[in-house]
Amino acid sequence: MPPAAPGNGVRLGERLRLSDMTDLTDSRNMDPPVGVRRRWTVAMVAVSMLDMLVQTAYASNWFRHTGYDLGYVWGVAGLLIGFVAPFLLLRRGERPVHVCVASCLAVLLTPSGSALPLFALAGVLARCRDRRVVSVCTALSAACCVKVEVMDLLRPADYSVWRLLFARPGTGVDGVPAVVDADSLAIVAAATLWSVGTFAVAVLSGLHMRNRTVAADAAARADNERERANGLQTDLDAQRFADAVAAEAHDTLAHSLSLIAVNASALQAQATRLASMLRPGDAGHPSNDADDAMASAADLAKRADEIRRQSAGALDEAHDIIDMLRHPQDARAMLAPDSGTALTREALYDVIGSARSAGMALDTWIDIRDLGSLHPDIGKIAFRAVQEGLTNARRHAPGQHVSLEITAERPHGVIILFTNATGRPDDAAASTALPGTPVATGTLPRSGGNGLPGLRARVQQAGGTCEYGYDERNDFHLDVKLPFVPLR
Repeated sequence: MPPAAPGNGVRLGERLRLSDMTDLTDSRNMDPPVGVRRRWTVAMVAVSMLDMLVQTAYASNWFRHTGYDLGYVWGVAGLLIGFVAPFLLLRRGERPVHVCVASCLAVLLTPSGSALPLFALAGVLARCRDRRVVSVCTALSAACCVKVEVMDLLRPADYSVWRLLFARPGTGVDGVPAVVDADSLAIVAAATLWSVGTFAVAVLSGLHMRNRTVAADAAARADNERERANGLQTDLDAQRFADAVAAEAHDTLAHSLSLIAVNASALQAQATRLASMLRPGDAGHPSNDADDAMASAADLAKRADEIRRQSAGALDEAHDIIDMLRHPQDARAMLAPDSGTALTREALYDVIGSARSAGMALDTWIDIRDLGSLHPDIGKIAFRAVQEGLTNARRHAPGQHVSLEITAERPHGVIILFTNATGRPDDAAASTALPGTPVATGTLPRSGGNGLPGLRARVQQAGGTCEYGYDERNDFHLDVKLPFVPLR
């Protein structure tokens, strides 16, 4: 039976059912089912039938020559069995033990040849690994070989296959008595070698068929597991790609859109203020002078330009995300750290300046050293942590004071500390916190996504720590610590 193709393997339940059909022994003692080839079956049936008929014919002639009528009847019965018994081999794939036992009994009880039990023994060795069953079948087959050769050697030369093989040419046929030139010991040795050789061939053939089937089954299992592993790896790669794209979209778009939202709110407030300044007073004149109105208008224009610039940046970031989805093979290069996402003073000043221009009250302490040797992947995660902290403060505590501390040096790693007031009274989320320590995460109010949990996952994957939560004063803290991994 050829090995099953990947994805189309034989299931365990089906294999057990096939094993149950193969033999009367326990299915746990069965190997994978060994197939039966029709052309080999036809050849074995023909050889077995010829061997049985030849041996039975010589034995019957001997019994008739000696006048042993009962033996002659026995020989005739053997001829009939010789025509039928070889067809037992047709069932050797389903009932190998039954076929072997029946074949051995047919040979032991009739003056037949030993080819049939040897073929049946090969089927048992190929399909059954119960040691007791195999031992019994092997012993019966060996007994058949001994019985056949002994009976043949005990008959006179004219009625013995082996002795006729060693007879002089022209004797033993056409009524001429057989004249054997070889010594009886040599004939016995030849018969013994033949029996041992054919018996060994039967045993080795059966073991070869079983081992070949086991190897094919193992190869099929390995192919199935390999295909399954490849499928799981493909799914894992797809999930990682989706997570990376989602994280990149959150890091870039969320930051830009939060800046746009803050500037839009400021623009709305200033527009309202300008409208109130231009509203006529009690005497029919504007309530404020023209200088204040012009200053407010200029501020409005500045805010509008900020919104335009930030919207254009957000649009570019959206295009980058779409390009990653359209060309996933280029995603690794697109997601790689670049100058805009590295932990450099220029990039930090740019993101901090954008936050301050949007109206955030932000105090910073930056002490970064030896950044040229910092691994870009660590630098990108640290930069994204700064972005996420600013975005989180704008979303959940707009208008509140924010404190940011960034330190980076080899002995201590990269440390980012955010603190911002929330402007809300103490609640249950802070009731269990120790003074000055963050509380457990997961109780953030008005959480709009997976920004902080996603940041924590990336930081932990890089070998760092990320903690966030509220203290007893209801101030929010975000503490990120990353290892200082140098470039190799």
